[in-house]
Amino acid sequence: MQIKTATSRDVQTLVHLMHKLWPDASVAELSAEVRLGLRSDKMRYFLAVTDESIGFCQMSFRYDYVPGATDEPTAFIEGIYVVGPERDNDVATKLIETAAVYALSHGCSELASDTEIDNTGSQQFHERVGFREVERTVHYIKKISRYE
Repeated sequence: MQIKTATSRDVQTLVHLMHKLWPDASVAELSAEVRLGLRSDKMRYFLAVTDESIGFCQMSFRYDYVPGATDEPTAFIEGIYVVGPERDNDVATKLIETAAVYALSHGCSELASDTEIDNTGSQQFHERVGFREVERTVHYIKKISRYE
């Protein structure tokens, strides 16, 4: 297996894998996001490749508040996904390690991430690869309208 930095030639592959992680996002939305991200110096995509692409990691450089972070910019794992049959082969761990090395070489001293509060599998993965929990939140929203 090889971990490589994605390029514009990898848009379809990234979109395919991202859609597996975020099925509620449209392919068009993901495609636009990836194309924009690949042109930005604030976003990086990494692909795990064997004979085919088996996983991805999307990392951003955040210059605003990141819970628990003490330095800026903070490298942030926006998404990580590995196809089912490869999940026990440390593919995600290698993607995180690659992202960490890249972030360190670009001036970051911290790598952050988040997951859904009920995604215990992801929480266990994060802890296994060295992340420590810094915060739990539940967010709310209420629709409001102007009263005339």
